[in-house]
Amino acid sequence: MDAGGAPSSSGGGREPKAEGSPDPGHSPLPGHAPQAVGFLLSQLGFETARRFGLLMAEVDLEPRQFALMRGIDAYAGQSQNTIAGWLRIPPSSMVAVVDHLEARGLVERRPHPSDRRSRTLHITAQGRTVLARATELAMGLELTICRGLEAGERQALLDRLVVVADNLGLVQGLHPGAAQGQDPSSCDAGTTPPGS
Repeated sequence: MDAGGAPSSSGGGREPKAEGSPDPGHSPLPGHAPQAVGFLLSQLGFETARRFGLLMAEVDLEPRQFALMRGIDAYAGQSQNTIAGWLRIPPSSMVAVVDHLEARGLVERRPHPSDRRSRTLHITAQGRTVLARATELAMGLELTICRGLEAGERQALLDRLVVVADNLGLVQGLHPGAAQGQDPSSCDAGTTPPGS
């Protein structure tokens, strides 16, 4: 064994390694270029979700609550069921999320003007303040992620990622975790209802 604990050959050097195999004396990670798009996207998604969750915690929001508030703000006066359908949040989960936001004074339910069985959703003044700060934090993360990219490069990256999303059958602007009633902690700042 050498000083680093690696076995040494009789010639004092390292054992010859098979072609294409990693050098056992060195970690494959430093300077190692990723070989799989899926792995890199998973790695990026995990870290982006982690950082986004921490940022939203600064304003006491979960990522799905942020997405819902953006949807309510963009389409004020729409029914709770309509917005739930856009975001694909199951009705039972939607009620709990709206209840929490309403209890904090961030959103309010109002009677629907033409359907007594429905309630419309609206952002309150306090909700706008929290949403503005949350959006500012989210945009800061976006700037961090895109540091070093020119505007055209950022758009080209988005265009290529849309192709990947289409390949996987994803709906643009919708985090797939919402459909399962999960809190999509990787839900990004771009989550908005269709047509926005």
